[in-house]
Amino acid sequence: MYIIYRLPFRDDGKWKSAGNADDPSRHGHGAAQYYSFDFRHNPEGAEVLAARGGTVIFVENNQTCNTYNLPTGDPCEGKPGYGNAVLIRHLDNTVAAYNHMQKGSIPVVKGNWVAQGQKIGLSGNTGYSSEPHLHFGICAYWNSKDDMGPGFPTIFQDKNHLAWRPHVGDVLHSDNDYKRQEQWKWCSKCQGLFFAGNPGSVCPAGPGGQTGGGNYILVRNTANAPGQQNWRWCSKCEGLYFAGNPGSVCPAGPGGHTGGGNYTLEQDIGPLIDNVGPGYNGQDNWRWCSKCHGLFFAGNPGSVCPAGPGGHSKTGSGNYVLYKARFNPVQGDWHTCSKCRVLFYGGGPGSKCPKGNGVHDKTGSKQYYITIDTIEYPGNSEFRRCDKCKALWWTGPTTSKCPVGSGGHSKSQTGHVYYLVSYNSSTPFPLPTPDQGGWTVCEKCMSLYYVKELPKTAECLSSGGKHSTFFGDDTFCVLISDK
Repeated sequence: MYIIYRLPFRDDGKWKSAGNADDPSRHGHGAAQYYSFDFRHNPEGAEVLAARGGTVIFVENNQTCNTYNLPTGDPCEGKPGYGNAVLIRHLDNTVAAYNHMQKGSIPVVKGNWVAQGQKIGLSGNTGYSSEPHLHFGICAYWNSKDDMGPGFPTIFQDKNHLAWRPHVGDVLHSDNDYKRQEQWKWCSKCQGLFFAGNPGSVCPAGPGGQTGGGNYILVRNTANAPGQQNWRWCSKCEGLYFAGNPGSVCPAGPGGHTGGGNYTLEQDIGPLIDNVGPGYNGQDNWRWCSKCHGLFFAGNPGSVCPAGPGGHSKTGSGNYVLYKARFNPVQGDWHTCSKCRVLFYGGGPGSKCPKGNGVHDKTGSKQYYITIDTIEYPGNSEFRRCDKCKALWWTGPTTSKCPVGSGGHSKSQTGHVYYLVSYNSSTPFPLPTPDQGGWTVCEKCMSLYYVKELPKTAECLSSGGKHSTFFGDDTFCVLISDK
């Protein structure tokens, strides 16, 4: 399941797909640019818009050279092939590249948060470019030009398609004026909604700002969006409030909420309405507070209102639906214990091993990546990380053995819930790492362990003995490693 991106430009009828779609073998770019796109626009100078919101991590805005249109020996030699470019990191750590733009046309700088549909430059013909065009692609991660992940397929939404990937020669009709903004969070203290893209939020439930989770997507500054407009972002408390009625109350101080933007919320359409395409999921039961005019989640008790005691009031409110992004987060820092061979989480302190000095050892281990909090991928979602020994174990059976204390493994962690481990598959999901098969579950301790290491040091977490295969010799899990 993929995020659906908007085409990175306005709908002026002059954009066409020039190549690189669908087939990575059709072009000579490296792995980081597989599945990238060349979008042609003639003449140059068309506005380039963010296909998805995120944080700017790289900007080049001063290149004038064009390798293909200049004679050999020109000072262009040695300049970066991307010309003038912007890199934007999204909330799932993927990075979008926008290359070959005009010199001096990029208004954003490193560290800026940009919303989907925000202008980030003008199309150009700089760098390794043979004609005016925009090179656009998504890579799995980016640390530097020498340390980046491979590209993977990108799905767009335009005016004529719900989920679609352009092909060479297609005329492209963007709907990027219908803007969405990510990074809205739910506060677990006051039950309100706040924008986490800027620091300094204020919570009426106590000091320390707002804290919470989720990644909610709001439609902003769109005149024709369905739903109720005139919702605003408060620049003082970072919350969302309804500006259609007077008398709002802000927890950041007297004078009511103040701010800008025009956000649109859908209301009274029922739960889990998904009309924006795959990759998004609706959550209803958000309410407008008649006292402070803020938006709060009525699904949990204990809301706190800055307008007075008794919590938020939903008197007279509709039922608002917010969209949550599903980007299938991936968790690294999983390792094979060199002693007992189970997979354990190195990111948490206090791991326990049944062999040696009682602590797991990741010496010589690769780093493994597992999808968490997701049910979209094929695999077994009944794996959990044990709070006590930090091993990954299968919760399907009723009994398990843990080397820490009495009883079985624990699954009471308050963070991640689902750990998706794909099985009998050579390509479970697109990640910047190769696959490794040969993992299975021990029928005694229910931990995931590496079968190929069984004859060496596979000490079982139960009371003595070696691991034993639970599923049989022909069923293996596939993990993702960095080597």
